[in-house]
Amino acid sequence: MTQRSETARAVGVLVSHSPDGVQKYTARVACEDSEIAAVDAGALEAFFEVDEGGPGSRFVRARAVDMTGEARHIDEPTALFEVRFSEPVELQSIRLTFETIVDHAGERVPDEALRFDAIE
Repeated sequence: MTQRSETARAVGVLVSHSPDGVQKYTARVACEDSEIAAVDAGALEAFFEVDEGGPGSRFVRARAVDMTGEARHIDEPTALFEVRFSEPVELQSIRLTFETIVDHAGERVPDEALRFDAIE
């Protein structure tokens, strides 16, 4: 039996739950199979930036800080940012790494609360 791989043209980087929200993060999404076409802010859009890579590259390093309280409490899956690729890619070829992700209590958000999901 052949296993069918899942593909996506865009993914959302999510935090599934964090009682004390997300105060700041720095995350990297990489995929060797396709260039990035766009990167869009999610929950922390007021102070969001692409620090490295991004459109035209095969990786993006994005960061954001919650200066307005927009992500003080997260109790359902919430997109931190979205990455759109120039062509569909296999989900298993995407790598997500959080360099930093801290809640409003100053604690690291647990890895099990972080993931990416296909959105297109």
